[in-house]
Amino acid sequence: MKQPAIPSVNVVIPVYKSALTEYERISLRQCLRVLGHYPIVLVAPQSLDVSAYREFGKEFELRTFDDSFFTDIQAYNKLMLSERFYEAFTDREFILIYQLDAFVFTDELAYWCQQPYDYVGAPILRDRDFTGWVDELNFTVRQRIATWLHLKKADGLTPREIISLNVVGNGGLSLRRVSAMLACLKRFKTKVAEYTANSLYQYNEDMFWSVEVNRFWPHLRIPHYTKALHFSIEFFPQWAIEHYNQGQLPFGCHAWDIHGTDYWRSVFSDYGYQI
Repeated sequence: MKQPAIPSVNVVIPVYKSALTEYERISLRQCLRVLGHYPIVLVAPQSLDVSAYREFGKEFELRTFDDSFFTDIQAYNKLMLSERFYEAFTDREFILIYQLDAFVFTDELAYWCQQPYDYVGAPILRDRDFTGWVDELNFTVRQRIATWLHLKKADGLTPREIISLNVVGNGGLSLRRVSAMLACLKRFKTKVAEYTANSLYQYNEDMFWSVEVNRFWPHLRIPHYTKALHFSIEFFPQWAIEHYNQGQLPFGCHAWDIHGTDYWRSVFSDYGYQI
């Protein structure tokens, strides 16, 4: 049987603390168990002591950036929307961002690298399915209008919630084609400045990739949310797996300590972890 080609990908783990919580240790341990045969790169502040990460027995590669990129969420957004960051990973075609609130179940990384996508992450799943094609069409039209017109909530600043519903997807566990990221950053310099100047969560870096670059024209190839749910799940995990994935676990999940922890508890126990 022909073996799948080894994908050109770096598994990138952003870190900013010298000590790990127990949940972070679970996340890192599972990453090494499932994806440890790929190049794994710690992205860290220049001043960080990474000794605690070396204790896991893996010879991590370390790529550092200025400490100012790791002070808070807005600073991290600036890093993830900087050409400097992606230029540091042009040695391979893809990066898999694996924050330490992610968890992977099986090694499907080669499969996803072979798909025709530039960006994949967990969809921001809305809390109900469509009742039929009329309901779906109505939602799609309203979402498209809100997106095109940049409609805001009553505060005049925050984007309407409908813009992000069922959008793909969260950046905490995400696969990114490096060349496509760089091309969009060069094309959307003004929008990058707008996103990095705004601290509201709707302007986080993953919303730039998920919404902004494709607002009027598809500059990034991003899968339909029902396809992306096989890559990663964050919201409503039990319903998503049973309803959309026919009971099959995705490649991974994100924010399992926040969303659906009671459901994940029994799943994780099958992998040897108590949460």
